[in-house]
Amino acid sequence: MLTRLVGFLEKASAARLRISIPAGIILSLIGLALALPGTNLPLEGLVYDLMLTARIGAAPLTDPANIVIIAIDDLSLNNPRQSHPEFFSPGVYSYILEALTLGGAKTVAILQNLPSNESRYYTLSEESMWFQSVQTAHKAGLDVIYGFRWLQGRPIRPAPKFMAIMGYEKLGFVNLHSDRDGKLRSQNLTIPDPESTKDDPKNFYSWAYLAARAVDPQLQVFSQINYIDYSGSFLKFSFADIFTKAVDGEVDFFKRHFKDALVLIGPINSLNVDAYPTPLSAFDRHSQGWQVMSAVEIQAHAIRTYLSRRHLLDPGLGTLWFFFLGLSILALLPLILSRPKSAYPLAWFTPALTLIYLLAAYQAFKRFVYLPVVPGLIILTLAQAVYWALRLFETFQVQTASRRALNLYLDPVLSGQIIEDPQILTRLGEQRQVTVFFSDLAGFTAMAETRDTAEVVEILNRYYETMTEAIEQYGGFVDKFVGDAIMAFWGAPKDEPEQAVLACLSALKQNELMTMLNREMEASNKPCLSSLMGLNTGLAIAGNIGARRHKNYTVLGDTVNLASRLVAVNKIFHTTIVVSEATKILAEKVIAFRTLDQVRVPGRQQSLKIYEVMAEAGKIEPNVALAVGYYERALKHFWKLDFTGALTRFEAALKVKPDDLPSRLFIDRCRLYIQSPPASDWNGITSLDLRKTHVEENGATPG
Repeated sequence: MLTRLVGFLEKASAARLRISIPAGIILSLIGLALALPGTNLPLEGLVYDLMLTARIGAAPLTDPANIVIIAIDDLSLNNPRQSHPEFFSPGVYSYILEALTLGGAKTVAILQNLPSNESRYYTLSEESMWFQSVQTAHKAGLDVIYGFRWLQGRPIRPAPKFMAIMGYEKLGFVNLHSDRDGKLRSQNLTIPDPESTKDDPKNFYSWAYLAARAVDPQLQVFSQINYIDYSGSFLKFSFADIFTKAVDGEVDFFKRHFKDALVLIGPINSLNVDAYPTPLSAFDRHSQGWQVMSAVEIQAHAIRTYLSRRHLLDPGLGTLWFFFLGLSILALLPLILSRPKSAYPLAWFTPALTLIYLLAAYQAFKRFVYLPVVPGLIILTLAQAVYWALRLFETFQVQTASRRALNLYLDPVLSGQIIEDPQILTRLGEQRQVTVFFSDLAGFTAMAETRDTAEVVEILNRYYETMTEAIEQYGGFVDKFVGDAIMAFWGAPKDEPEQAVLACLSALKQNELMTMLNREMEASNKPCLSSLMGLNTGLAIAGNIGARRHKNYTVLGDTVNLASRLVAVNKIFHTTIVVSEATKILAEKVIAFRTLDQVRVPGRQQSLKIYEVMAEAGKIEPNVALAVGYYERALKHFWKLDFTGALTRFEAALKVKPDDLPSRLFIDRCRLYIQSPPASDWNGITSLDLRKTHVEENGATPG
């Protein structure tokens, strides 16, 4: 049989074996991380509660000790014969301790904060009574355990005179900590004493553990975190009744009920100041919360858990990791044993393994070994996901068209579209309506000549990365990077009805990111950048252009040329984003524009209106909107040769927005034409000389 197994394994895919081993290690580490004590997965807590409830019903507890609670209940808080039991009144407690000593109690544990300094609630004579009762109890062999709390990472220790009489070794912390879902399932065994040193390290033990060890001096617990077994109930007496019987000297009552008992004194009242939900708590619809259990009862359950040895065993991180590693490898067996591209012969394996794991986890829990359930289920689920991911990968391997596309194209948008429609690869060219985007960094060439080459490359890469993110965020396709220029387009290879809107939104986003990028540049002592952008919408030829072994999907034509020329227009008008009228018409319902001018660019006889992208519609600042209104009205007067009326309105725009450079440019033009009117055939069209970044209007060069 062993020979057959070896022969079968030899047929398994070597590639899958190489995947399974690191996958198993990674899955086991994920499970270990989720099982760490600080993780506290809420779902894991729910599973723990269900298993605990089932175990309590299946394995009733035999009480290992006579634990009795003296409860500071509502009657005790209102009892006129005693003073402030909730604040530890020494005189009151001394009567009870003396009565318990005479009654033959074995241990008394007080879940109260002993005074840390002089108190106004009692007199020195009451304090002396308490110290005398403690000494009497010690002589009678009765241990007195007392507690303290941690506040803001520091212990609130009792006053030194209390510690001197009662003993450091009888002092335990009473803090309880709930899990993330609010329920209290466990308690820490120790907390390091902040006043200890390397030469004399000390730990504080939990109040419950000290009380349990007082009953059983041989008790040893090695787990730092100990889960509480909430089995059974406890005999309770009212603090007020016990105090009354102690004052009245009813020794027979104390012998009858407290002989050899572990007595806990703590609050159980309607104030619920120190109370927590537990795994057995039911949801209270009236209070819209979980029912709570008082801290002294929780501590009593913890003491019983210690004494009965029913605390869960901690396997340790090393053992737990090996367990998760074995589970991961077992869960990955379908990946190892099934052949590539074959039918899935072990579909039943993971569901069956999941059921087996759940049963095994509960059986281990019944024997007080805790195997984290949810991390184990996550490992099994992820193992299944790894298998199907590999199956999908193997399926995609046969899609040769998609594979060739990924070798030819870098843009993720185009790659995704080719996977959906591989016919894109066969298209030699088609006419499509596109919105073309160009950008350029103003003054970058001069800056690059004065900078280290490595620094220039670093700046460019950071710029490209930032701007590409804004382009792809709005569905654009980055065609190429040329020097410090970017070319992108919308509307190819697939139609995009909102291409103009998306292109304008991308340009605005790039402008916003450029501001953030420049802050980053200033912080690292690098030069600030200024990006100029041009957009145009129209028909273009789209297709795969290039050599046989290297192609580029791109767009060609007059639409592309005009978009590239609009970039330089920004230098003349001192703007950032200039678009053509075709783009403006398609996007004006979403984007706010202003008319810049009607111009003629080199290489084109036909004039066109150009526009500046201001902001998203409805988001333009009030003063900017007012200035744009003046500017637009001024342009109409300018084109009607009313240069005086235009000058007044351009000056009004500049007054509202002093940094509006297009208004300043037209103010200079108006003043020139008022002094020297243009020729009679002047038509208001500005001829742009983009090489010199100035304007020529029918032969005149204003300003």
